Amino acid sequence: MKRKSIMACSTIIVFCLLFVTACESDIVEIENQNFATCIGVDYRDGEYYVYIQMIGLSAVAKSEGGKKASPEVYVSETKGKTFIDGFFKAYHTAQERFLWANVTAIVLSENVLKKGLGSVFDGLTRYYEFRPTPWIFGTKDSIIDILSTTGFFSQSSLNTILHSPESSYEQSSTIKPVKLNQFAREFFEPGRTTYIPSLTVEHTQWKKNKKPEAKLEINGAFFLNNHKYKGYFPYEKIKGMRWLTPEALRTSILLPNEKKPEFLTVLEDQMVKIHPEKQNKNFHFTILYIANGIVSNRMKNNTINVEAMEEFVKEGIISEVRQLYKFGIENDIDFLNFEHQLYRKYHSDWKKLKDQDTLLREDSLKSIEVHITLEHSGSFKNRKITIKE
Repeated sequence: MKRKSIMACSTIIVFCLLFVTACESDIVEIENQNFATCIGVDYRDGEYYVYIQMIGLSAVAKSEGGKKASPEVYVSETKGKTFIDGFFKAYHTAQERFLWANVTAIVLSENVLKKGLGSVFDGLTRYYEFRPTPWIFGTKDSIIDILSTTGFFSQSSLNTILHSPESSYEQSSTIKPVKLNQFAREFFEPGRTTYIPSLTVEHTQWKKNKKPEAKLEINGAFFLNNHKYKGYFPYEKIKGMRWLTPEALRTSILLPNEKKPEFLTVLEDQMVKIHPEKQNKNFHFTILYIANGIVSNRMKNNTINVEAMEEFVKEGIISEVRQLYKFGIENDIDFLNFEHQLYRKYHSDWKKLKDQDTLLREDSLKSIEVHITLEHSGSFKNRKITIKE
């Protein structure tokens, strides 16, 4: 019996070995595949222009000597009457199979946002290999320039704001990066104003060996509401948004104002709540803002009392939020998403008011309540420090 079992096992092993060679043809070496890392889309002259970025694996992985090779960034440009038509033309010169699971960023031109996102969004979300979590950006610049800009120290484009915006946002929370699935959720949500961060190529700030070197920068945002493009605004015009983002980790403000600064405060652990209240068929809104902060830097001795500093911070935040709301009224954009609050909490009233111009008025923002707790910075715990001027 034992002999028969051994013979049977041997026969099975021989058959398995015979079929191993037949399976080898399905194995594809990792270096022989195209790993797409970013997709860009533009629209001009009645056609969609599609850009595909690929990063060379040698620029990501270390060699045997422990050094990385110089970054290799390939950018494809194709065009078609539809987004998918232009997209598929990239396969004509692909050389090897494209892998789409590693796409971590999508860049849309302003022209695409004006044209409408219907066909582009449908194409990006329909194919099973695409993940729903890449970062999404808009730009007024050349998409080829955006996709070709590399990081520091010969690092690949994977080490830039394009693919890893959350790293710099943790240190300086200005305009919050947005992922595709979050944008889609807000884009299709009734009464919601959403945005896409804007990318640009900054040419003057950094120099390498005394020669200018271009780097990516988030310089503003594109806003959309009810599936329509509402406009682009630079950061300086919409900087009040940072106080309305609960996810903001570290936000700085120069006080009493930027023209005559006396100290800089960094705020953390912020909490924001917006409360609508119905009054005579109209709605008024109250904003509650709570945060902890530190005095990061002082330039003068005019304000050395912590309580006075806290008051300046409160006034600065209230001023920026009110300016943002007023700017939104002037440009017919609900930056503070008051309408969405009505959709969530007063749905029947929202249905009656949504098509009326009086839904948001200049006096709709009733009050802004700010609570700030400032602490020491670094090892200096003194509540009063005199600076030699």
